[in-house]
Amino acid sequence: MKPSKYCVFCGQKPNSKTKEHVIPHWLISLTGKPQRKVNLGMIKTADEKAFTQRQYSFDAFTFPACDKCNQTYSELEGKTKNIVEKILSDDHLTANEVSILLDWFDKVRVGLWLGYHQLDKNIANISPTFHISTRIGQYDRALFVAKSDSSTPKLNFGGSDTLSFAFTPSAFTLIINNYYFTNISFHFLFSRRIGFPYPKTIKAIPEEESDSRVEADISKGQERIMHPLIRFPTGLRCIEIYQPMFKGGLIEGQIEDYNCDYVRSNSLDFETGAGAIFKVEDGAFTRHLHNEEIKLSPLHTYRDEIIFFKSAINVLKWQNHLNTLQPDTSLLAKDQKKYRKTIFSKVSNINNYLIRTQENHLKKYKDGLKNASPES
Repeated sequence: MKPSKYCVFCGQKPNSKTKEHVIPHWLISLTGKPQRKVNLGMIKTADEKAFTQRQYSFDAFTFPACDKCNQTYSELEGKTKNIVEKILSDDHLTANEVSILLDWFDKVRVGLWLGYHQLDKNIANISPTFHISTRIGQYDRALFVAKSDSSTPKLNFGGSDTLSFAFTPSAFTLIINNYYFTNISFHFLFSRRIGFPYPKTIKAIPEEESDSRVEADISKGQERIMHPLIRFPTGLRCIEIYQPMFKGGLIEGQIEDYNCDYVRSNSLDFETGAGAIFKVEDGAFTRHLHNEEIKLSPLHTYRDEIIFFKSAINVLKWQNHLNTLQPDTSLLAKDQKKYRKTIFSKVSNINNYLIRTQENHLKKYKDGLKNASPES
């Protein structure tokens, strides 16, 4: 199924077409020359017998967008630029600014997914049912912030070119200078353990022969926090940021379950469904509202080469974990069940191969450090 050209923001045929930098131009310029080359996954060689790295100049990594949509999101980009500059300068942020930053990560993550969908000519053979404008701030989201000892400006992203991400665009890594950000978003990822209403069941509901949607049966929250918020290891010594979101499409008609003092007191904006910002670092757990200050500079610093491999391994493991959180498929037809099972087994196997490859690279690097002479 060859993808048609569509606006990455609204999904429609671009009106007054412009080009959208899903990795924004201000960030490209902040971290080096806009014309520098970036690797964007593997492609087959002309003779179809091997693979080679696909390269673009960073400022050419653009995709179709409506001019109006592009202008709509320019304010978010302007706010985020100031926020990222604060992080790189080791300044404090407010809880509201962290929420804006998480909106921006939603935008970039979904933009990369849609960008690769077009760039790879729909390798996953799917039709996107959502776009940037309908996915920002919809589901629980987390941001893991790690730091390296490098002083070299750089910009990179990982996990967005995997087949797993093509099916489930819920986890990727963005590297900005010496900061490594792992961004995760998934429906009800930690809602139960943070005390919010949560689904007793999530079922896949058949719609078409090859497609399905999901429905959730929401239960009243337990109104207490359970640690850890996600029972899956972060994989890094980092600052963990969590924000529950509760206006996604899966709770239509069930919003009254959220209309309680506990949810309201743990929300930045109850009307838009934005929960408070929760931070975990070295076991310390804090909640932040509105203008309360948060620092995203981790206490622990990694050697840059080590965190590079660790973050690559980490995001692949998170993708595999999220693939285990799939809805109940009991209502689907037999062929639909088989298809989903086959796909998620395939993408996990590919990720496991990539994990082993990165682990071998990391081991070789660490062995090299052990064997190096003091003078080297």
